[in-house]
Amino acid sequence: MVKITYIGKRTSRRLRNRKGNVFNWSRGDTRDIEDESLLEKLKNSKVFVEQKEIGPKNTGGGIKTNVRPPKSGGRPSKPKSKPKKEVKSKKPKGLKKSKKRAD
Repeated sequence: MVKITYIGKRTSRRLRNRKGNVFNWSRGDTRDIEDESLLEKLKNSKVFVEQKEIGPKNTGGGIKTNVRPPKSGGRPSKPKSKPKKEVKSKKPKGLKKSKKRAD
């Protein structure tokens, strides 16, 4: 497995290996490649660079990057329990009186 980085001028690049898998690279992306035929193509290309390992493997976790910061200045959360309002009892409507007609 070899790490390959795309350093081309285009914003993205697509390559397909023998099995038909498609690899999409944005500028500066690094991918682990296992397919040997694809490695041959990438090593001969000028826009792809093989990444050299820096430092020992399996060292500590380090600083977390790409962690989403908490929202600030947002709307405050609603209170969990609301005070209950008193419910007024409705008076039952009686029978409607018939209108008297003048003969």
